[in-house]
Amino acid sequence: MERGTLSEQRNPDGSERWRRWSSSAWRCRGASSRFSQVKYAIDRLTWLHENRRIVGGLEWVDEPEILRFFYGRLRPIGDWQERLVAKFKADFGDSL
Repeated sequence: MERGTLSEQRNPDGSERWRRWSSSAWRCRGASSRFSQVKYAIDRLTWLHENRRIVGGLEWVDEPEILRFFYGRLRPIGDWQERLVAKFKADFGDSL
């Protein structure tokens, strides 16, 4: 999991600290016992990358000053989650 700037405190003026993505931002740890699981994960991640323009952003609903990534709450901006699910179902049916 990568939280990115969610783990950072805001600047003194209240603005976000935006950082350039580094290769470490995209690292993740996965455990799998079968090659078919790896193939499935690669297939779904490839699909998500191909449909990345559907994915929108999140905004803070509740943002505490301390440990905002742990105690805060976010909500989606727009209806991108519903559109992403609809696209997934159109492409894969009920294959979850």
